[in-house]
Amino acid sequence: MRKKIFTLILINAILFTLAGQSFSASENTILNRRKAVEMVVQNSAAVWNVKENVKFGERDYNKQVLRSQGIDTRKIFLFKHPFTGEDIYYYYDPFEQMQMRLLKEFVPEQLKYVWEMKKLISTVTEKAMENAADELYLGLYSAYYGKLLAEKALDISRKSFEREKVRYEKGLTTQTDLDEAKLALLSAENSVIKAERDFENMHRQFNAMAGLNPGYRYDIIGMPYVTYDGINITEEDAVNKALVNRAEIRDLENRISLIEFQMDIYTHKNVHINYPDAREDYKELQDDLDQLDIKLSEYQYNIEKEIRFMYQELNKCYLDLEIVELNLSRQKKKLETVTAQYQAGLVPESVVEQLELALYQLEYMVNINKLIVMNTQDKFNRSLTEGFNTGYFTGGE
Repeated sequence: MRKKIFTLILINAILFTLAGQSFSASENTILNRRKAVEMVVQNSAAVWNVKENVKFGERDYNKQVLRSQGIDTRKIFLFKHPFTGEDIYYYYDPFEQMQMRLLKEFVPEQLKYVWEMKKLISTVTEKAMENAADELYLGLYSAYYGKLLAEKALDISRKSFEREKVRYEKGLTTQTDLDEAKLALLSAENSVIKAERDFENMHRQFNAMAGLNPGYRYDIIGMPYVTYDGINITEEDAVNKALVNRAEIRDLENRISLIEFQMDIYTHKNVHINYPDAREDYKELQDDLDQLDIKLSEYQYNIEKEIRFMYQELNKCYLDLEIVELNLSRQKKKLETVTAQYQAGLVPESVVEQLELALYQLEYMVNINKLIVMNTQDKFNRSLTEGFNTGYFTGGE
């Protein structure tokens, strides 16, 4: 009886373990682009860290709001008069009132700015990771399809060698021709080995970023269906949208608003004029504000330049895709013609095989160009929102 119970426990444990695995042998062996990006982003330590920092920023802001609610900017209680029972207060002078207003009004806004900045950093970091995942998937798909192409070329080389061998045995060809066929076969075999190694390396790299076991392999790296049909926004509208949404612009505008709010508090009862220390602080704030205005103009110029460049690049990607699709269409028609000639006994089988291989290569080029279009389009779309310039927040720019 004890043995049966132990067996049931063991079976349940195995089932629980299998149920907890994200990938099994019979399911999820097809990797698509969307899943790949989601996995990389979800497994990113950088994305996790910035999201946690957003929570800390919100907590710090809410704590400061509660602290500031009890601050009186005009007076502070000293003691209760022992004879009259009257509350005795110390009333702040204008400079002290300004300082208390900074504590009550400005410090919470300062922490709110930090919280908002952390939210921007979180979004920007996630978009930058999505860009990296897109490029990683492009590399993985390229290596996967390259392996298929190498295997197809090897199959054709084997058939060609066998035909050449039969012809040689019948005295229809020379030893040199047979050696050349053998050399082509060996070259094709080496190409398969190299293609498999490239795919293994790319898959291990993907696994590391996606949080998968190093030895896990997808059976199929899928080609996504392309839903884009050209750019659906004008260049001017794209520039205007980016100048409103970009994290760099929003952060600089928030910093400018924060300094303007601080300067407004300094004008309390002309403190910025009547008190030397406040006058010096106010001058430094004005200098900081001028520098931020200059920096804002620079970023607006650079972002406009970036968006216009990306817009042209995206147009070029769509044009490149159109060209390779036309070449593929021509190749299909040519293969149909030659296949009919082969069936009529007018051309050898090897000609059909080479055209089929060329067709597979063109299909590969079409798919790669489609992925490039998708990556470029998605990157362009992200550049119109908060963007992905992590260097702005990390001091890289």
